[in-house]
Amino acid sequence: MIDTFQISKTFARPPNQSELVKIGWKPLGNKPANEATAFYFNCASGEPRLTLSKNRNDYWNIRAEVSIGSWLFGSNLHLPNEDELHCGLDLLSEYVQNKSGIVFDAHAARVSRVDFTRDFQVGEHFVIPIIAKFARLKLSRYTRICFDDTSVYFKNKAKEKTKQFLIYSKYHERLTNSKDKTEQDAAKGLIRLEVSFRKSAINRLANSLKLPNHHANHILTRKTSEKVIQKAMTQLYFESLIITDTPDVEKLFNASGSTEAYRYIGFLYMRDQFGEDFSKLPFVNTSQKTLKRYLDECGKAGVLSL
Repeated sequence: MIDTFQISKTFARPPNQSELVKIGWKPLGNKPANEATAFYFNCASGEPRLTLSKNRNDYWNIRAEVSIGSWLFGSNLHLPNEDELHCGLDLLSEYVQNKSGIVFDAHAARVSRVDFTRDFQVGEHFVIPIIAKFARLKLSRYTRICFDDTSVYFKNKAKEKTKQFLIYSKYHERLTNSKDKTEQDAAKGLIRLEVSFRKSAINRLANSLKLPNHHANHILTRKTSEKVIQKAMTQLYFESLIITDTPDVEKLFNASGSTEAYRYIGFLYMRDQFGEDFSKLPFVNTSQKTLKRYLDECGKAGVLSL
């Protein structure tokens, strides 16, 4: 469903800055409170992170960011369903108003960040081998980054980093971020897929799905999440790559027949031996279009390396 999101609202009346400081807000930067153009609320761990900032038009923005599972249930291992998310937005409206004095409708606020998320139980012993498969995947217009054999990120190559895919071992992430042994054990065997949108990418998402706007009541929904995750799974060959009960060579033959399978085996051998850019070798005389087709078909079969 959804893990972390950030929403914001713009208002014209300047806040009472001295009152903000009295209730726990702190100015950003070195300016005194009465001259500051940005404030943050010193929240407790796990609570929504609040910021107030003045924009170029002299209006003020109030922004709230929260991992909804961590806030409501004490752990983002729990991904809230739609009813729980709806209640969470109600609570967030109250929270922001209580901490700032500003009327805040979280359902109608603009979304400036959202992490759509789904967990897959693949079995404890298969997590690392499956992530290794994704570490061999190459997506056009995305930079691949691997961390410690337990996670793979694909970040868009544009100057503004507005979209990324994350595939990672939830157990290893909990080992790093939680001392709760019960929670760590519950995360064993889980691979988490996150599709993260920020800023302008959220506008493009709303347009592509023909949503009325990029407000929370349209973006932060089960329907939107399912569409985003399903599209990401297709783009990442996800269902094929997490299958572990069939030998890889057999997958190629089952998916494409003998003649094509032999071609794909040769393609994967060259890729394994000489790297992803083996086509630049002087003795290789195969078009980029053909090699891209081979990679696409291997990905659909769930085999990116032998």
